[in-house]
Amino acid sequence: MKCVIILAVAVLSLGVYGCSTSEDSTTPAPSSSPSAQDGSSAHADHEHGNHVDEGDNGVTGMEKMKAELANLSPADATSAEKQHICPVSGEMLGTMGAPIKIDLKGQEVWICCDGCREKLLANPDDYLAKLKN
Repeated sequence: MKCVIILAVAVLSLGVYGCSTSEDSTTPAPSSSPSAQDGSSAHADHEHGNHVDEGDNGVTGMEKMKAELANLSPADATSAEKQHICPVSGEMLGTMGAPIKIDLKGQEVWICCDGCREKLLANPDDYLAKLKN
C-alpha cells in the first residue's frame, strides 16, 4: 500500500512540475512559410486573412490556386503555377484571389496580393534572388 501511495505522489509531483514549467521563450515557433524561415516578416504590416491549407468548405490551398489560375490566360496560368509561391509573403499564389503579375527588371513576378507590391518594388533584387533559389 505504501508503494502505491508513494508512486501516486511521485506521478502527481511530476505532472504538476511538467505543467508548471514555461516554454523557453528564446526558441521561435516553427513556421511553414519560407519567408518566416528566412527571418522576414512580410505580413506584419497587412492582413491576408486565413492562410491555412484547408479553408472554407474543406477546399485545399492547391484547389484554390487551381481555381484562381483558371481565370488567367493559359500563358499567365502556366507562369504563376511555375512560380507557385509569392516571394514576399511565402504564401501559395491564388489562395487569396487572383495573383498579381508584375514586370520586375524584365522578369515576370507573381505576388499573392496588392499588399505585397510595395515591398517587392522596394527590394527587387532580394525578391528576384528568392525566386532563383
